[in-house]
Amino acid sequence: MQNSPKTLPSSVKHTVRREPGSKVTLDVEVAADRLSRAADAAFERHVQRAKIPGFRPGKAPRGMYERAYGKEHLWEDAADDLMDQTYREIVEAEGIEPIDRPDAKLTQLKEGEPLRYTATVVVRPDVTLGDYLAHGATVEAAPPTDEDVERTIASMRDTHAQLRPVDREARAGDILTVDIDAAVPGKTLPPFARNAHIEAGKDLGMVGLGEALVGMKLGDEKKVDLTFPNDASENDLAGKTGTFSIRPSQVAEKILPELDDEFAKTVGVADVAALRKAVRNELAHAAFHEARDEAADKAVEHAMATSTVEIPELLIEDELEHLVNDLKARIKQEGMTWEKFLLQARKTEDEIRTEWRPVAERRAKSLLVLDAIARKEGITVSGDELAAQAAMSPLAQVDPQALRSPAVLASLARSIRNRKTVDKLVGLDSPDAEREAIRKAGGDDFDFHGDSPPKLAEPKIIVPEKSDATPEGREALRAMLEKK
Repeated sequence: MQNSPKTLPSSVKHTVRREPGSKVTLDVEVAADRLSRAADAAFERHVQRAKIPGFRPGKAPRGMYERAYGKEHLWEDAADDLMDQTYREIVEAEGIEPIDRPDAKLTQLKEGEPLRYTATVVVRPDVTLGDYLAHGATVEAAPPTDEDVERTIASMRDTHAQLRPVDREARAGDILTVDIDAAVPGKTLPPFARNAHIEAGKDLGMVGLGEALVGMKLGDEKKVDLTFPNDASENDLAGKTGTFSIRPSQVAEKILPELDDEFAKTVGVADVAALRKAVRNELAHAAFHEARDEAADKAVEHAMATSTVEIPELLIEDELEHLVNDLKARIKQEGMTWEKFLLQARKTEDEIRTEWRPVAERRAKSLLVLDAIARKEGITVSGDELAAQAAMSPLAQVDPQALRSPAVLASLARSIRNRKTVDKLVGLDSPDAEREAIRKAGGDDFDFHGDSPPKLAEPKIIVPEKSDATPEGREALRAMLEKK
């Protein structure tokens, strides 16, 4: 907290008490004459609506008004007004940064005497930063190889393959249409699959199922013992072995499209040469983003490890609420109720919150540390940056009016500043640095900040995502940067 050059009116006296949990308590006294003037102002408001025989609205003497309506409410209104006014005056004068509404308690309200109250509020905690730039992380993405490009194109051809039914035993790579039933001793199970399309020889979540299809043909039935995966939707089946009855209704081979200019046109480019160039560019960009994520993880981890901060319980609870609400939204999108999810997970919401509390605490600390770094480095968000990002926000397409909300814009500005702070940590705090890193990875120029010449047209092809980097903290960092 920093002192402000602004001073308080002489009618206000106060003391500041700092308390554990990043809280501040203000003991405030307001002069009796200021309280009296506030009561006069309260009377002037109320008398406008008063109905007193013989007087037009707003013209009744105070004595008659108080005999008709009483006067306690005038002093109570005056106290409320003064507590709000003087709290704001003190917060501004002391440079206090509240992150919640104050808990104010009136301790003295008497006519002719000073007003006294206390106000306790959670404030932005002080962060003691370490040498946050000594993380040693760099953004160095390896350019894609020719083999990477050809492997990706092969995957694209595979997704555009046509299926041709065949009258023979299934080979690895064929697609079978199958009905599958599963049996587990002591438990009745619904049909495991009906008219499912499964690739022979390829395991898709259940080890051995794809291999069991190899050699089967139309009209066959095979029984095979397989183990349910540990993430089975029915928790009591996870890790158990069941007997699976497999009945193919069709065996089809994949007919891959020829790698020619016609295929290139189907994915949005002119010819095969342009396809290879576009794929290489996309892979280079993906490699850059992966390298940036890895460097950002390491940098933020180092900054957090070398910083000291007392995290307010309020911020932890806010992050925990954000995590749980995200989970509820995902479950709803999958067509499941929250109650059914809890039943299947065999957990209560309180148990889930307890498990996720360390993640919420980590997220809260990362936000505080990045904010402290941004302040120290003088990282800000310009109006042009905010406008450019707001225009590109998905929310702009869904609900343009929402972007007029000060709260939404403030949240977007925080997100932009967090991103710029992370970029500063990993040496990508200028468009030139980003472009150079992408060029080293073999990619075309790209503008991330919106303050350089127009970027190239968006790629017209879709390259399968590839990322083996899953270091601890990636989810916390991304959630922080996307926080709303």
